[in-house]
Amino acid sequence: MTGSEEQPNEDARLFQTAVRESLTPYLPPPVVKAVRAIDPILEPLVGPEASVTVFGSLLVAWIFYQLLRIAMDFSSGSSASLGRKNSAIQEDDRDKDILPSGAETSRPFDGTVLLCGPSLGGKTCLFYELTQPRGSNSSNSWTIATVRSIKSNTGFLEPNGSVLRLLDTPGHWGPQKLVEVVPLREVQRLVVVVDSTQPVAPAADYLYAILTSTIQRGSGSSHANGNNDPAVLIACHKGDHTKAKNPRRIKLQLRNELIRLSKLDEAGGGDDTDGGRDWEGILNNIPLCSSSVSDSNAVREFCETGRAPLASKKR
Repeated sequence: MTGSEEQPNEDARLFQTAVRESLTPYLPPPVVKAVRAIDPILEPLVGPEASVTVFGSLLVAWIFYQLLRIAMDFSSGSSASLGRKNSAIQEDDRDKDILPSGAETSRPFDGTVLLCGPSLGGKTCLFYELTQPRGSNSSNSWTIATVRSIKSNTGFLEPNGSVLRLLDTPGHWGPQKLVEVVPLREVQRLVVVVDSTQPVAPAADYLYAILTSTIQRGSGSSHANGNNDPAVLIACHKGDHTKAKNPRRIKLQLRNELIRLSKLDEAGGGDDTDGGRDWEGILNNIPLCSSSVSDSNAVREFCETGRAPLASKKR
């Protein structure tokens, strides 16, 4: 081996030795002793001053990892701030307390409207559409891009001087968690969003859980009079899609699914006997309408007034 080939190793050894010698006075004697014992063992694998080389590599890797985390956090924070286009929209990080009292919110409200249904059914897009001011042209010129929600979204409607809180619940909760987490007595209006292009079974699970929850409290239907049960609307969303099913067909499929679920409950030995309920009559008392991103007037009418939309009275 020539002198020119030995020079790089010698320079590296001198640098690493200088680092070790500068740190040795600050290290406990047992650590210094361990370093001197380990270096000869690792030298054939790592090179001279192996302990300094290994420690330095780990330190550089840790610093790089921290910088990467900071960059990712900054990027996600910027994306979140860009997504807040509507100042009336807030986000509720609480999972088990999704419906706090009016005193706990930043804005007083007169009632609560709840959007629920399976994932990817269009609830969040409908939520942003409803929170746009009435008559806004923004919804006609561009489509709001959304992703699967992992927590609830909160917005406000202001019809005729009153203030209504609009809650968009994440679909991954499932119907059972929705009924457990959300006190339905504090909800005045409830919209079950059904994807018109997909099978209705997942949406029927939501509707069944909601109806059985209200019926168990003594109401004969979902649209109970004189009690605290919420008024319910079935919104057949994505109605402008080429593969969208007719609302009447969706209603028939929902009825069949409700009957099937009630029989499963009865066979499973549930506390209630659902098989004797007139699910067709109950479903006939629930208004059903078609909706889309470009036409959410029927859903807006129900959310603001609590009355069945005019478009649903022909179904």
